[in-house]
Amino acid sequence: MPPSWAHLKTDAKLYHKKPRLLPPPPLLIELGEHMWCICSSGHENSGPTVIKSCTVYGLSSAHVTEIQLWKCNNCLCSDQFIGPNCRDIEILNLNNCYLFTHELLEHYTSAYTISPTPFVAFVLEISHGYADNGTGIPFVNDFIFCAAWFTYADFLCLENDMWCHICGLAPDNVIFDGVSISFSCKQLCSSIKPLTVISPHSEQKDKVSYVSKQQLILD
Repeated sequence: MPPSWAHLKTDAKLYHKKPRLLPPPPLLIELGEHMWCICSSGHENSGPTVIKSCTVYGLSSAHVTEIQLWKCNNCLCSDQFIGPNCRDIEILNLNNCYLFTHELLEHYTSAYTISPTPFVAFVLEISHGYADNGTGIPFVNDFIFCAAWFTYADFLCLENDMWCHICGLAPDNVIFDGVSISFSCKQLCSSIKPLTVISPHSEQKDKVSYVSKQQLILD
């Protein structure tokens, strides 16, 4: 049978589809050693804890559970609560309300490193999976997922990964050679030239400011 999101009312139901569910998270996600707040203020004990409802979003389904919070001592904090980091259970706590599994976030990382994958397209793909499982909890919109993924990326330890054996650690100028969009073979003709080709008809620009600290890397 086709997936549920593409299933028509007139299509015959040949068999019962079982939902592919995310293993349920803990009934209560407790405060632990690692805590954080979106305001990045202190994490001191601010009195009694508060229990609130939250949703954990996975690759194929979501679960509603409870999370333990502390009152944030920063009066300017918009969230007003300190929550658990949740990294020990491989979950990203975005704002104590929306939580995302590392499996889901790593799946997007894998998708966009293989082929250009916009957030909108990825969210639509995951939403189709949620609809196919029929759990009743829809996936988040692309704005929320975008915020979640960049928060997750900010937590990753990516130090010392920009190193060149000639220029050393973190060069001032880095050239990335990659093409994500190209012409189809049927569109190739003699008039298509690389952007760097100079011809008598090229535009002349007299006032050009060159980027400082450019480097030449010899082959």
